[in-house]
Amino acid sequence: MSAKAGTLRGSTLFKHPERVRSRGDRHQLLAVALIIPAATVLVAVMIVPLGYALLMSLFDYRVGAESKGSFVFLANYLRFVEDPLALSSLGLTLLFTFCAVSCEIVLGIGMAVLLATLPVSIARLLRGVYCMPLLISPIIVGLLWRYMYDPTFGLVYYFLGLTGLANLFGGLQEPASALFCVMVADIWETTPFVLLCVTAGLAGIPADLYEAARIDGAGALGRLFRITLPLLRSVLAVVLVIRGTDAFRVFDIIYALTGGGPANSTLSLSIYAFKKGFEENQMGYAMAIAIITMALLVLIFGPLLKALYSRSQGNAP
Repeated sequence: MSAKAGTLRGSTLFKHPERVRSRGDRHQLLAVALIIPAATVLVAVMIVPLGYALLMSLFDYRVGAESKGSFVFLANYLRFVEDPLALSSLGLTLLFTFCAVSCEIVLGIGMAVLLATLPVSIARLLRGVYCMPLLISPIIVGLLWRYMYDPTFGLVYYFLGLTGLANLFGGLQEPASALFCVMVADIWETTPFVLLCVTAGLAGIPADLYEAARIDGAGALGRLFRITLPLLRSVLAVVLVIRGTDAFRVFDIIYALTGGGPANSTLSLSIYAFKKGFEENQMGYAMAIAIITMALLVLIFGPLLKALYSRSQGNAP
């Protein structure tokens, strides 16, 4: 023990502690220097615009007539609560988010599990084909499906005509079916994202677990609900956060398909804010709608993010 202590006393740590401190200071300075550019970009592209939007939501102003704008404090937020169309757009946004994301998760899990049972070469080929919609811009997807829903030349009406159901389907022209049509287009585009995430999660599940379950007599559904889904819980939570927040802010595919119509049947919060801000030039109210959308996202998905963070910290070594 004494020999070890003597060795430590004779080391550089005890002879030159100022060198250790200076080396640590240099490392801290390097860390700060590396963080400053990213922090600057973050402040410039996120914090400043967010602060500006929050500030402008307290004013009643129009572009080109800023000098005539007046400070109304929370009047824009109170107006949202009293606006039937705004509340309707909120309900439609929640309905779209729940239905679209639920279908995407169910389809993505099913496709990933089925592909995992196929030979590797065939699974890779089919996975590449299924993921092609991810390579297309959402606005292009909207235009593509707009032509597919065309009553005269669209493929959807062509196949419905073969079964005699064409006259029963309103498509994008009827309020009762327009939101469903938008959901189908969104599900077609974003289910491959869920497929890729679940496929990555399946790669981390040991094959021994499935083999042991087969020996115990578990069927396909038993392995799915007792092994696959419980072990994919964290992956599915991440997918739910990413897709849920993205669906709640949906804009481009609705704008390309219906523009919020017919009769406001597909009017999401983002579309409504766009119309108020850039079509009716009510920028203060549009900013308030944007802030409310962000606040709702935090309230809905914040607890899930917190749970994911707590789980990751608990599993950390």
